[in-house]
Amino acid sequence: MSDAELFPCARGCTWDPIDDEPPRPKGARHGILCDSCFYRIRGALKLVPDLMANMRAQLFTMGTADYSERVSGGGGNSPAPLNIGPLDASDALFAKLLSWCTEFAEELHVAPPAVPSWANTREVQGSKPVSVEAAHMLASWLCDWLLDRAEEIAQSPSAVAYHDDLTAGHEDARGVFSLSAMYGVEARPVRPADKRECEVCGEREIFCKPPDLFDPEVSIMCGRCAHVVTPDAKKYAAYLAEIA
Repeated sequence: MSDAELFPCARGCTWDPIDDEPPRPKGARHGILCDSCFYRIRGALKLVPDLMANMRAQLFTMGTADYSERVSGGGGNSPAPLNIGPLDASDALFAKLLSWCTEFAEELHVAPPAVPSWANTREVQGSKPVSVEAAHMLASWLCDWLLDRAEEIAQSPSAVAYHDDLTAGHEDARGVFSLSAMYGVEARPVRPADKRECEVCGEREIFCKPPDLFDPEVSIMCGRCAHVVTPDAKKYAAYLAEIA
């Protein structure tokens, strides 16, 4: 089927004009979206897990790190050891993904992905405090859920808003491509010292949780079962020394 036989893309996408001819609209080959919009969404979703992991890995900047606008946040002249920039950005992106999953689950009459999150009285605000690996895993669950239903979602009346919010975003919740330019999509390796075995679930997922809006203290907890560790002076002495 040619583009002329299709409905035009709901975003108004057109082909580049040839000679003096007016631009031709791109056909909506996927629901109400053209190929370009549909595959732009897929490309963005495939970037998210590594992007999310990279943002979580950049939460701490110790020593002589560069406190540039690229990864910094908060006010005042003295930089804090916690980078609020990537923390806020990762929470906003997580909330964006989960909100769209919830909306489309209601439209499609299917169960949304079950992932831990924190919310205020109105809406999801972000992910529970998790390790870099757990952040990658949770983002993968959300993105895989959306990718598995990509063709159905493209038929939704919300498909245009979904495309624009995910790929471009807005000032308070940037899109995937803007975030990937800021924080990169190659996840930073986590040092072996950042992981310990959990005494409850047995997984090697013990990590240092940064302060957040609900808990201003640094905690040592499990990224798998959320067990909070009461540090043993001998067992965690080296670990605590690294994050002090």
